[in-house]
Amino acid sequence: MELRDESKLRLSGKLFVSFLKIGPTTFGGGYAILPVIDKEVTENRKWLSSKEMSEITALSGAAPGGIGVNVAALAGYRIAGIPGLLSAVAGISLPTILIMLILCAAATGLSDNRYVQAALHGIKPTVVALIVYAAIRMRKQALYNPVTWGVAATCLILLLFFPIQPLFVLAIGIVIGMVAEAASASKSSNRMKQKQEQDKHHSM
Repeated sequence: MELRDESKLRLSGKLFVSFLKIGPTTFGGGYAILPVIDKEVTENRKWLSSKEMSEITALSGAAPGGIGVNVAALAGYRIAGIPGLLSAVAGISLPTILIMLILCAAATGLSDNRYVQAALHGIKPTVVALIVYAAIRMRKQALYNPVTWGVAATCLILLLFFPIQPLFVLAIGIVIGMVAEAASASKSSNRMKQKQEQDKHHSM
């Protein structure tokens, strides 16, 4: 038990350092930070599989709050339990808080500066590119059959053209996913029954 606890504490320290590095180097926040977290956790550190990260991302998107912090919390918990959760959240939040305090202090005197405004105009499209990049990476795990493509297209149309709450869109995805899973389980069960009947018939 002591060794296990010590291992969790060691992992928690590594989690803190990893997320501490991610925080100040990832601009755009939100979904833009996901590819960086995914690469660090699945490729560089190999703490989790791509499938696990996809599940964590889906849960984080459905939960309230910032998705970057949510992903850090769930990934940290999956890797090292509660100590991992606390370490990951502290690591990803601390640099952001410090940087935002500095930016807020500086922005009061530079808000009307034309170069600052020009920089902000340049940042906006890059944030869009980061979000699109994150979506493309998530697509590999999330969109893998006609049902998932249909859900994505339907939800996108609802969000673009109807005044609908995102929570309702998430509920639609949950219901469709559960129905599709039930249908798949039913088909598998029917195939098993048919196979058993065929085997029984051949044995007779």
